[in-house]
Amino acid sequence: MARVGFLGLGRMGKPMARNLLKAGHQLTVWNRSPGPAEELAAEGAVRAQSPAEVAAASEVVISCLSTPDVVEQVLLQALEGARPGTLFIDCSTIGVSDARRLAEHCARRGVEFVDAPVSGGPWGAEAGTLTLMCGGSPEALDRAEPILRAFGSRIYKLGPVGSGQVAKLCNNLLVAIHTAAAAEAFVLGTKAGLDPRVLYDIITNATGDSAQIRRNMPKFTFPGDFRPAFSVEHLTKDVGLARQLAREQGVRLLLGAVAEQVCLEAMAAGYAQADIAALIRPLEASAGVEVRASTERNGG
Repeated sequence: MARVGFLGLGRMGKPMARNLLKAGHQLTVWNRSPGPAEELAAEGAVRAQSPAEVAAASEVVISCLSTPDVVEQVLLQALEGARPGTLFIDCSTIGVSDARRLAEHCARRGVEFVDAPVSGGPWGAEAGTLTLMCGGSPEALDRAEPILRAFGSRIYKLGPVGSGQVAKLCNNLLVAIHTAAAAEAFVLGTKAGLDPRVLYDIITNATGDSAQIRRNMPKFTFPGDFRPAFSVEHLTKDVGLARQLAREQGVRLLLGAVAEQVCLEAMAAGYAQADIAALIRPLEASAGVEVRASTERNGG
């Protein structure tokens, strides 16, 4: 078992870190707010007072943080305590150029770097079934894999640093487009007189089906419960990063631009901290209808 450090214990990071403990790793944790770190300390982790202290105690340091700026700030602090040969694995969603810059910071200290953004939501983090999209040197990826198996059931080794972010941004671009499209379809059908539950049953057994329909409608929209698993604010950030990558690659993202506008509309309407299913709320308001149905909310 390895000495592993974990930086960032939010909705994704805390269950990921807990699964490292369950796998038998010696775990040192740090979080800006003390509550999650204290909770894991009660379960057997060591609570550190700084990112540098985490790195000093660890062979492998994993981060799961919110934005590129925060990731870079915390990584630079952690590098102050890292020894040459330490492996840093960043599971945040950041830009491709951001990941490559972080790798350069690490290389100057003799530290290996892997970008390994995750998909699967808090439910997948708790179950240990996340999908991980990884970029780094072959040696670093091989070294990272057994650690990542503690919380990931599908691990893709995609190529050099930044490759993981390319895959994650493509995925989240589709999340935004599909969520916005589903919102339009269900508001239209409900406004025109259909029972949204019946419409859901039809679409999930027809060619318009998508993972976002199956996620958003029964868990969030039908019960009108938009407590966040993945927030509008974070999705908006990810779509912006995807559009930045598209500009760098010379690729037109027409639907991506529209999806970003839908995200920004929801942000302006006060839903930044709500779940991404809340992209439907401004359209419901303008159409004068709410897509609600009797259904039991469940996890997954």
